[in-house]
Amino acid sequence: MKNYFNPSSVAVVGASPDRTGFHLLENVKLTPGVQAYPVNPKYPELAGLPCYPSVSAIPGPVDMAILLVPARFVPQVLQECGEKGVGAVMIQSAGFAETGEDGRLLQEQCLAIARKNGMRLWGPNCMGLVDVTNNRFFTFMHSHITGALASGGNLSLVVQSGMLSAGFLADLATRRGVAVSMACSLGNKMDVDECDVLQVLLDDPSTQAVALYLESLPRGRLFLELAEMADKPVVVLKTGRSASGAKAAMSHTASLAGNARLTDGLLAAAGVGTARDFHQLVDQGRTLALLPDLPAEARVAVLTFSGGAGILSCDLLEDRGLRLAELTQESLRALAELFPPWMPPSNPVDLWPAMEQHGVSETLERAAAIVAEDPGVDLLFMHSFLGAQSSSHNLKGIQDNLKAKGKALAFWSLGLDEPIKLFQQKAIEAGVPLFGELARAVDCVAAASAWRGKNKPAPRPAPSGRPLPEGLPEPEGVWDEQGSKQLLAAWDIPVVRELVAEDLAQAEQAAKDWGWPLVLKGLMPGEVHKTELGLVELGISGPDELAAAWDRLQKVMQGRGKVLVQPQHKPEYELIVGFLRDPQFGPCVMLGMGGVLAELEADVAFEMAPLDQARALAMLDRLRGAGITKGFRKLPPLDREALAGLICRLGDLGASLPGITQIDINPVAVERGAPLALDASVIWEEPA
Repeated sequence: MKNYFNPSSVAVVGASPDRTGFHLLENVKLTPGVQAYPVNPKYPELAGLPCYPSVSAIPGPVDMAILLVPARFVPQVLQECGEKGVGAVMIQSAGFAETGEDGRLLQEQCLAIARKNGMRLWGPNCMGLVDVTNNRFFTFMHSHITGALASGGNLSLVVQSGMLSAGFLADLATRRGVAVSMACSLGNKMDVDECDVLQVLLDDPSTQAVALYLESLPRGRLFLELAEMADKPVVVLKTGRSASGAKAAMSHTASLAGNARLTDGLLAAAGVGTARDFHQLVDQGRTLALLPDLPAEARVAVLTFSGGAGILSCDLLEDRGLRLAELTQESLRALAELFPPWMPPSNPVDLWPAMEQHGVSETLERAAAIVAEDPGVDLLFMHSFLGAQSSSHNLKGIQDNLKAKGKALAFWSLGLDEPIKLFQQKAIEAGVPLFGELARAVDCVAAASAWRGKNKPAPRPAPSGRPLPEGLPEPEGVWDEQGSKQLLAAWDIPVVRELVAEDLAQAEQAAKDWGWPLVLKGLMPGEVHKTELGLVELGISGPDELAAAWDRLQKVMQGRGKVLVQPQHKPEYELIVGFLRDPQFGPCVMLGMGGVLAELEADVAFEMAPLDQARALAMLDRLRGAGITKGFRKLPPLDREALAGLICRLGDLGASLPGITQIDINPVAVERGAPLALDASVIWEEPA
């Protein structure tokens, strides 16, 4: 990967005197410390450099080759690169898998050549690499765009799309005043993908946060492992969210994993921020890069020129879990000296009356200095209208004073075009996140406050590797509830007492042993959702009800099943715990509010398995309904450690037995605070 980011020599295959081939060659030629070799048999010279008919004709060694030739010629060029000993090839040409089956086959041919020759392939159908910090532009982007990119940014981008990344960078540079350190366009990702690039960026000293636009995440598990253990924040905008990653939603767990819930849940578990659009992706990533040390539930002081903007800021801060700082009496007395006697200050601090007396910039700077001394403030959120005189704010001085006292600064501004552009540049130089919309500002500050990368989790445990216990059914297909719970019990997961009754007399004996009420369940081969099929009889309180329920089940099953008898439990509430093996993320566990309504209002959290107790407890905290587990309305509080242990053992079970693709424990009854598996199903497939 080093040869992509810091090569000494680059062959530009498809260089030309005009259009994209020209811009690519010019960008490489102007890269400091890089020897550019144009390759095109049509020309003896290009851009004042000798032009070679082929890669093999280049006299010196080549660290990287960038290909901008028609797709049909790429295999031939790759073969030449292999013979030349080129280790890194970047294919910026289009015409591969994105065009259909023929393009996919061509892409596979290219990858086979690369693997045979020990080469890495970046692309195809990509824009390449833009490294603003080190002035390296391995891209066909026009110099009007690369020349407009502001330096001084510490956010790096990974964008799967090619032309989108070029247009996006142009918009950031010219309209939004955002500086980036690097931008990597990966295209079809036939070889080099976001995991390869992320490892480089996480080690890059000029990168303080990474923002990724991804259309696919084929090595999802590795990506999450890298992000989870990273010392830098990672933000993702993931498209293609409407399709489920699960193979077949036979279980509630697989159904609840659909519609991107699994991906979003795992990203949240790994501490990865998520964005809904391109600009939010960059704004959130930039804020995380600039405010990496903002504490959780940060206390915010608002300095504003508008009472309305201050009130809206309070609402937005509360919605996102941030707190309005309680200013000390010393701070309030110092601020009062700026105000006319008729207006005592409070947080949010509406500075307009003071601005009328002292001027806009002077008032903002004096108020900021006062608030910087307040021990109850973590973040100063400043508002300003940028007109003729507002652009003279000493932004760097305010920022330096706050940083010296361990506090952060964010700015929201509106105003006239030219002052805004000047202020954007000041914000870049001072390292201050600047926003044009209040809600976006608060969203991004909240993301920085919530970033949990500051508390890196422990390494994940390895699966226990236990074999399948003896005496259980063959590991194939859909196991019924009885066999499924026998497997759970072998992993020390608490399950309800039960027996398979051969006849009504055995069910009556169970009632004598356990007491009423009872539950009867019909177990039919291959059936998971018993309630929908009329195979569950609840609340059986006497012999007559038992006989009637027995007859009803026999009619439904028509001799094809067996009857499971259980004592009826009366839980305070129900949860669902599940396991699934995902093609992208591997073994995963799920926790959610459960019972028959599990799919009506999905409230779920996901984690990769195996996992430890701390990760399992964090899953519970991510549920919207977690409040019910804490003793809501005098209910017994949940034994959190017991539930976390259940989740961990389920994850270990699934990870240890690769033939299992789905497990449902639904419901997990919570009775007097203790979790108990009332129903379960296990689904097996041949391991991929």
